[in-house]
Amino acid sequence: MLLRHIPKNLRCFRAYAVALAIAAALAVAACAGEDPAPTSGASTPRAEPLQVAATSNIVADWARNVGGDSVEVFSITPPGADPHSFQPGAKDIARIADADLVLSVGLGLEESWLHELLENAARDPEAIVKLGELVDPIEFSEGHAGEVDLLDAVSGVVHEVEEGEIEPAAALEEVRELLANVEDDGDADEPPAMIRAILAQVDGGQTDAGDAIEEIEAIAGEGGEIHEGHGHGLEDPHFWFDPIRVKTAVNEIASRFSALDPARSDAFSANAAAYNASLDQLHAWTEEQVAQAPEERRLLLTSHDSFGYFANRYGFEVVGVILGVTTETEPSAEHLAELIEEVEEEGAPAVFGETTVSERLAATVAEETGAKFIRLYSGSLGPADSEAATYVDMVRTNVERIVDALK
Repeated sequence: MLLRHIPKNLRCFRAYAVALAIAAALAVAACAGEDPAPTSGASTPRAEPLQVAATSNIVADWARNVGGDSVEVFSITPPGADPHSFQPGAKDIARIADADLVLSVGLGLEESWLHELLENAARDPEAIVKLGELVDPIEFSEGHAGEVDLLDAVSGVVHEVEEGEIEPAAALEEVRELLANVEDDGDADEPPAMIRAILAQVDGGQTDAGDAIEEIEAIAGEGGEIHEGHGHGLEDPHFWFDPIRVKTAVNEIASRFSALDPARSDAFSANAAAYNASLDQLHAWTEEQVAQAPEERRLLLTSHDSFGYFANRYGFEVVGVILGVTTETEPSAEHLAELIEEVEEEGAPAVFGETTVSERLAATVAEETGAKFIRLYSGSLGPADSEAATYVDMVRTNVERIVDALK
């Protein structure tokens, strides 16, 4: 059986996804040729529910509320799974291939291989919706954005050298000027510090300008791949922590469903309106709860850089992030030491871990500083019998835990 022999390396896995998608498409086409669907008017409802795949179980919950019984929604990521590192299996690929619509978050949340998988396995690439691009996304923290901008600018300088437009020595001076605008966070493993170390070698006569440019090119290229392939871009994809922005996504889902099943358009619109009303209530309730926490104590130190929208909407300050924008790399000892110092200086009452990533580092920071350690739901809903079984429940649970910890 083909499904018993899933390739283990990524390249073969991608090829397998493409092969399966082609097979599924051919099967669909063959069935369509043997038994064509009736050409009834647009007012006739579909005989079968819409088949919808969602890359996030949070998005899947929104889709179920909008679609009701007229839509069958499949979440690629199960409860508790980290959307950054989850790998779908053969059954997941087959469901994507059969889906009428694929709902994704976009903005770099799903890894690059998953996007490639979606593009290859989906019956129609136009059926893939990236909801995050529609909600007026915010950018990540200034420090992260600055590093990405630096790497882009350094790559541009290196390209000028390769094209013969400037000499390596002049290029190094331009790189120095670029570095002058980026704060040194003291982490020797980060690209800015690595480039500074190369410049110091040039100054000390340990390497020449040409070799330095080659080394800097490698660092800039690798750093860019890390941000693109293992983290996010400049825009923050975690918009679900802002119920007001979620309303925009819900309306888009209703619009997509209506386009695929026009006869049920009114029902989809009514369901979306009802769910958006519950989101308005959730927003108002959150504001009431947050008001109980003194403004000077509304400080968030989290495992992962995922609460920016929540902080912006409800007046919190993110004072530190343990894993940055990706959950797949370990922070350096220097970074953890800085976080511990930051917690002590700011007087942050709590360190917030997340259910989809390891608690070890967050718990360590809490233990070292004497702060409370609190678990939050971030990239995934909880199991069906948990206090975060739905999106609304998840937000309420998080808000209660945050406010109780910061009162």
